Formats: sequence, structure tokens, C-alpha cells
Amino acid sequence: MKKGDFSLGRWSQRYRKGASTTEFVVILPLFFLLCLVVWQLVEAGMAVLETQAALRDAVKIASTTGDEEKAKDQFKLSFVDRKRVEIEKFEINIEDDEVSALAKVKIPVIFDQNLAPITYESKSKAPVLQKNFALFSFGGATGASGPLITSGGVLGPPVRVWNLTSPFGYRFHPIRRVNKLHAGIDLAGPVGTPIYAAGDGVVIKAGASNGYGNLIIIDHGNGMQTWYAHMFSQHIYVRPGQRVKRGDHIAGIGNAGWSTGAHLHFEVHIGGQPVNPLRYVSKN
Repeated sequence: MKKGDFSLGRWSQRYRKGASTTEFVVILPLFFLLCLVVWQLVEAGMAVLETQAALRDAVKIASTTGDEEKAKDQFKLSFVDRKRVEIEKFEINIEDDEVSALAKVKIPVIFDQNLAPITYESKSKAPVLQKNFALFSFGGATGASGPLITSGGVLGPPVRVWNLTSPFGYRFHPIRRVNKLHAGIDLAGPVGTPIYAAGDGVVIKAGASNGYGNLIIIDHGNGMQTWYAHMFSQHIYVRPGQRVKRGDHIAGIGNAGWSTGAHLHFEVHIGGQPVNPLRYVSKN
């Protein structure tokens, strides 16, 4: 009986050992394959996001400058340091006061270069703003095509001390490490420095907003909005739906979100697109 038990035990151990080896041989490759699939999905997702961001930036350039070639250059520049995307086709056209763009890219298959790459295509449209600055009015004043940086500006100053540290336009993003449109101007100041409404309007947002940290948006009518970003939540003094007047104290400068130092990030939007705030804002 003992001998039989001993033989059965040894057979059972050998069987379990063989089964474990089989499981290891089968499961390990499946695990690696699953990791490769997940990696491919992540890479493809990042490539799609980068393509959409580059397309939006190119459309903004064409919309605000009316220059198709500059927009094409910007789209290509967005992928200079990127290996995830191969540009197959990019077209941008300005017609009937509308910008339309199409981007088609190839995303390589990571684990087998012999496989056909994944193709992704995206389109975008926007109104042409460069020709229409003078069509927008605010508070009885007309927005001019040149800089308005005196007391005659359409909008009042969002801060009392004007310390411009970053202008509107394309730059190398200090945090995301890519060339990207800086859609506003940065005005530096100590945390808590008062921020004022640049004009009469209605607050349509006042709270958290991803890279902005916290964001206040004031709608001034006639297609114009002003955006104020990077405040800490405790330094926001308005709420959505509230009416404000030019010069009202609405918030305090902060360093929330994607920010490398305390400052106000200030944007002006016309017809849903960011434009250079210096065309509209006064320093005093």
C-alpha cells in the first residue's frame, strides 16, 4: 500500500511538473503578445492625438494669418521629432472665408515592420478670421487689425502691472516639449495678484480645466470671449452665469495646471478661435 502510494505520488508530481511547463510555454508567449498589442494601441492612440493637435494648430495658423504655406510648414514641424507618424498627405485650403484641412498619416506596426502600417485620416474646418477682425465690435469700439495697446483698446487690462513673459504664437512648449501654438499671452505676477474682467459680459465657466489648471471664460457677445487661466480654485471669485463689468476683480494669479511659474494666461477668442490679445487689449 505504501509502495503504491509512493508510485502514485511520484507520478502525480511528474504530471504536475509537466502541466506547469506546458502552461508556461503556452501562456508566456500569449502574455508577450498581449503586451505588444497594448503597446501598439497606446502608440496608435498617441499618434492620433498628435495628428489631431497638429491639424488644429495648422488650421488656426491659416485662420488667423490667411497663409496656407505657413500652415503647411507648421503641420510638418509638429512631427519633426516624432517617430510614431509618417505624413502621407496634408492639404489645406482657404475658400469662401473658410479654412478646410485634411491630414492622412501612417502609423507603423511596432512588432512587425513587414505589416502594412495603420492609416488614419482626419479633417478640420474653421472660419477665416484674418480678413474679418474689423467686423467684430465690442462696447461700441471696433476691433482694429493692428495692435491696440493704449487706453483706446477694445478690452481693458486683465492685470494692473503689465509683465509680459510669453507672447501669442508658436513656441516650444516648456512642459509638453513640442512646438505648439501658445493661444494667449502670459502676464507674470505673485500668487494672488488681482485679475480683472477685461470687459462687460457673462461668466460661462469658472473652474477646473485640464492643462489650464482652473479657467474662467467670459462671453462678451458679438463672438468675443476672454479666457483667464492657472488660478488656484480658492482665488476664483465668480461663478458661471454671473454678469461682470469691465474692471471687476474676478480672480487672483496662480500657478495651477501646466505652468512653470505664477502668471495669468490670458486669451481672446473671436468666433471660437484664439487671436492675438494684443490686437484688442489695453495696458491701462
